[in-house]
Amino acid sequence: MNKHGNQRPDPREVLARAEKAAAGRTIDEALRLFQECTGEYLHRGMPFKAIAVAKRARSVLGPIPKVRSLIIRLYQSSGLHGDARQEYLLAASSLRKEEVPLFRALDEDAFIELLSAMEILPAAKGTAVMKQDQKGEDVFVVLTGALEVVRDSVRLSTMEPGDLFGELGFFCQGRRSATVKALEKSTLAWIPSGPLQELKSRHPCLRHYLEGVYGERILKKAREDLGNLSPTPARPDIVATLRYPRGHEIPMDSHLGIAVVKHGIVEIDYDDMTLRRKEYLRPGSILPVGKGRARANTNVVILLTSAGR
Repeated sequence: MNKHGNQRPDPREVLARAEKAAAGRTIDEALRLFQECTGEYLHRGMPFKAIAVAKRARSVLGPIPKVRSLIIRLYQSSGLHGDARQEYLLAASSLRKEEVPLFRALDEDAFIELLSAMEILPAAKGTAVMKQDQKGEDVFVVLTGALEVVRDSVRLSTMEPGDLFGELGFFCQGRRSATVKALEKSTLAWIPSGPLQELKSRHPCLRHYLEGVYGERILKKAREDLGNLSPTPARPDIVATLRYPRGHEIPMDSHLGIAVVKHGIVEIDYDDMTLRRKEYLRPGSILPVGKGRARANTNVVILLTSAGR
């Protein structure tokens, strides 16, 4: 910086700092500096220098998703669409895009943006990737290996490559409903909730897929909850999706089937002439039948499933 503090940093100095950070295995800082360096070269009208820096980042950091995304975007902005396409295909192949349902659901632009948000997370055998009752909103995709889902010391299921988990916390901003532990050496794609929320708002294909997975998971949780309370579990199919604006009364008739809160908060008013109380149901909760009055405390989405098998 000069004495006026308005001189832009020298990209060569930034590159040196990036390589030093990479050598010290401070990967996040190294990546930030490599990105800053490419930005400086672009600002100076030197796109091929920027591309060279991004390739250097790939050389020292490896072909991690964020670096692949950076290279693709630099090729695209420089008009090198053939090179961009080749790099895209390499990224898609390395992450087995056509075999992982989440990735397969995305168009090219959404997939490239997702690369810029995700990180690859190794999980040794026995590692708890997330724990029941801990707060967490990030989403994970199994790339290799196998993991188990455990609730209250009972194994509920196992997960294999392609499976996605963490979507309940992502949508509900609550506590984890189960513990997920690696049964063997595994690799995950870790997608932080903040960037994923932004991507979901911009890409309908991503939003549609996540909403579908979340809806299925909400119904599965309802069946698990009813397993201890009723001999008649909720079926996995959705009979209807009902939307209620804030303040609107929500019917609680038994003939409608099992109603599960997908989005929003439902306020239940109980009044048995001697005691008045309120209960607030959050996503994943089942509406009680014929008990009190239900009202949408926020804008609410309800999933309705058949009460029969």
